[in-house]
Amino acid sequence: MWIDALLPAFEYLISVIPATIIGIVLMELLIELGLVQKLGFVTAPFMHFAHLREEAGISFLVSFGSPTAGNSMVAELNKKGLIDKKETIIASLINSFPSTFIIVRDLLPVLIILLGTSGLIYLGIVVGVGLFRTAITLILGHFLLAPKKPGIIERHAEKKKFGAAFKNALSFSLPPLRRIIPTMIIAAIIVFQLIDIGFFDMIAVYMKDFSALAYLPPQGLPVIAAWFASNIGAYTIAGRLLTDGIMSSKEIVITLLVGRVLSSITRLRFTIPYYTGIFSPKLGMQIMLLATLMQEGITVIVIVLLAVLW
Repeated sequence: MWIDALLPAFEYLISVIPATIIGIVLMELLIELGLVQKLGFVTAPFMHFAHLREEAGISFLVSFGSPTAGNSMVAELNKKGLIDKKETIIASLINSFPSTFIIVRDLLPVLIILLGTSGLIYLGIVVGVGLFRTAITLILGHFLLAPKKPGIIERHAEKKKFGAAFKNALSFSLPPLRRIIPTMIIAAIIVFQLIDIGFFDMIAVYMKDFSALAYLPPQGLPVIAAWFASNIGAYTIAGRLLTDGIMSSKEIVITLLVGRVLSSITRLRFTIPYYTGIFSPKLGMQIMLLATLMQEGITVIVIVLLAVLW
């Protein structure tokens, strides 16, 4: 029943909305305190190469703590007209790299316990793919965006005490939050309704029958199937197959990477409301599709190279 999908949608929103609010308020606070220019030197060389504004570099740093907060900063810059569509897409794609380190933080202990060295190899490849995608995005920015003159928003010039700055930050944050939060709520409700009726499960069944799986060891198919329900489940099954000597380290790593690519369709249930909520629905979908295609496309190339060269 449709009402059953409201609870998981609510739980998802509870995890995302606070970080969105923090990201927008933090961006405004940094502007009010004049800290953007002071922090910009950390990422300035990369932002300069990609022809991005200094503020985009701050959002990148914030993304290491919360990708949602970082992307919310980018969305806010776009809403204010400080960056155009191209720069928004480039900045958001770059901001997705810090989320790779969050994956490392969460999965490193699990992968070491379950898969040992094979787990480290797999995780290293995932990080490498993210780093390579970021490098490609920086290069695209260099050629697609016009060079930027050093410059910060006008409000930076007037430094304020923290109390006054925080009050102003809250005031400036309200308009974008009124746009973003309702969109995020509507998108989450729609997507979790689709989950409830089995839309993504139906796609997952189709993906599990993908003809490319014929090139994988049949013993690894349970790992692929588990990916669609739980990545931890996939790692657990892979660990048992490795421990029992049923599959080699190479086969385990390749199978996990294939499962990661194929199960990307099921991750849309989270990425659709995430991107369409933070950005506008149209722009959010464009960013999501580009991020997914780049990530999975590079991963497929790595899989082929591993199969041929390892």
